[in-house]
Amino acid sequence: MRSTATMFLLLSALVAAAFSFLSDDGFVRLSALSRRLEQQHHANAKLSDTVQELRREVQGLQADPRTVEKAARSELGMARPDELVVIFEKKEKTSGEGK
Repeated sequence: MRSTATMFLLLSALVAAAFSFLSDDGFVRLSALSRRLEQQHHANAKLSDTVQELRREVQGLQADPRTVEKAARSELGMARPDELVVIFEKKEKTSGEGK
């Protein structure tokens, strides 16, 4: 009697484990979550690299006047008072031009 009850409980546990493992919330979901976790780790690493790059840029802007000047010239189009800024516009070619 005792061995039959033990076997029944063991069999029931195995069946329940198999259903939970193979159900939608089981192994398939676990593998999908593992893939998403790996993708998130990769995205976090890329963002961490970006943060480090921005920190270096901020430190350069705080410490080096040449970096500030370069940023002002390239990003804001600024110039020194004694300089003249000349902007060349690129002309688009038409189909009949340049033959």
